[in-house]
Amino acid sequence: MNSFTVNTKQLKLLEKQLENAGPDIIKKAQRELKQVANETLQQAIILAPVDKGALRQNMAIEAVDENEYKIGNNKDYAAFVEFGTGVRTYIPKDFKKLAAKFKGKTGESWENGLEEIKKWCRNKGIPDEAAYPIFVTILNKGIYANPFLWPSFKFGRAELIAKITALLKDLKK
Repeated sequence: MNSFTVNTKQLKLLEKQLENAGPDIIKKAQRELKQVANETLQQAIILAPVDKGALRQNMAIEAVDENEYKIGNNKDYAAFVEFGTGVRTYIPKDFKKLAAKFKGKTGESWENGLEEIKKWCRNKGIPDEAAYPIFVTILNKGIYANPFLWPSFKFGRAELIAKITALLKDLKK
């Protein structure tokens, strides 16, 4: 699964505070994390662009353990939709390591790529003859990023920080 795990300074600070909080607070924090992970997954599903719905159908969540969840997409082209291609690529700082895995050639043949564009054309009611120039344009100019994981991650990170901060404030009372 193409997924991401990101560490942030704010979350590291909260994690350190939680270590001293005791098992009850840690269990509550783990429940909050699970809830936010599921909300983040739902957000990514909503934001995933739809042609035939394959991106939405292939969103997945994996519980690594009680303290870590991976959210991603199993479609081979998901990263190209998320980050764009060629000169139109946009990669957020927190996703650079993940995006590096997808840089360069895909291993697919020219013929396979052209056939995929022909299928897309047929689906859109565009004549097959248009597939070749569309494909060449994509190869030369790239496609714009259409992020769905990154905005979902930003939402989830902010939500988690707010919930854990509130939990720690309650602990201090």
